[in-house]
Amino acid sequence: MAALAAVACLSAGSIQAGWPFSADEGPRRGTDEWYALRASDPIGERQVYKYGKVWPMRPRPTGPKQLWIHKYHAQKYWPLPYVCDDRVAVRGVWKAQIDNGWQMATTLYDYHFNPDTNTLNTSGEHHLQWILQSAPAESRQLYVQSVNDATVNQSRVAAVQLAAANLAGPDAVSPVALRMTHAAGRPAEEVSWIFEQQQSLRVPPKIEYTSPASKAD
Repeated sequence: MAALAAVACLSAGSIQAGWPFSADEGPRRGTDEWYALRASDPIGERQVYKYGKVWPMRPRPTGPKQLWIHKYHAQKYWPLPYVCDDRVAVRGVWKAQIDNGWQMATTLYDYHFNPDTNTLNTSGEHHLQWILQSAPAESRQLYVQSVNDATVNQSRVAAVQLAAANLAGPDAVSPVALRMTHAAGRPAEEVSWIFEQQQSLRVPPKIEYTSPASKAD
């Protein structure tokens, strides 16, 4: 009888079911607010310490484990959204490579100018015309290879600006910029000299060869 009296004296709040059906603080378990609060839990296995070892050995996320419904969501839509960051990183590298390539293609190098007058030679004029006609509008910035002489740099920039204005009009060309760079590859004269030296220094073959026809004779 004493036990029944004690139970009867309990308040309604004291006989509520405990966790996981209710919590002392925070949103009630199972509500939209509670699921939203747990939505940021990182995916993956948590690291635990047992038998003197950590399982698994590699670093893992910390904090409460994901809810089962959130695990299902992560597995269903994997590799989203993580693959989006990977794609952005790869596309960023591609864009940098493309921009650097167009910067090289729209640069007028030292061999594009006459060494005496610092005006464009025939090769430089053809290259300038190609830039203004064929390069994409967003990559049509003109560059001039910078040298150690400021006077030469100014003369070459002015020559390119004038030639570009004559081809496309003064309002269609952005200001020419100097660029600290060097020409890719080697001059044709140097390549020809290397080839000629290679041919002149060739050693005749040491193995004698006699054709079958000569043996028959």
